[in-house]
Amino acid sequence: MKAQITVLAALAVFAASPASAIERLRTDTRSCAEIQSFVRANRAVILQYPPSRGSGPLLYDRAVANSNVCLGNGFAEQSYVPSKDTRNCAIWICSPTTDLRP
Repeated sequence: MKAQITVLAALAVFAASPASAIERLRTDTRSCAEIQSFVRANRAVILQYPPSRGSGPLLYDRAVANSNVCLGNGFAEQSYVPSKDTRNCAIWICSPTTDLRP
């Protein structure tokens, strides 16, 4: 009986907690340091940024704090996005692990 009450209480707490959605950040309105700090604090963030050549729809990347945040067998690989203060702000994105990489 105690086990059933404990399970029901745990389910009630879980159901009442807010869903943890991944944060989004527009990079061209933030400095590179702010972007990097935000990614470290949130561990994984969807970055939105304008294309480097002219106009067009926003581009998206999932920036991560390190390889531990990558799903499956992926690893963190360095990439760059534009920021308010630089054209090449260094971030980490997940790339799949393959046997073809040297």
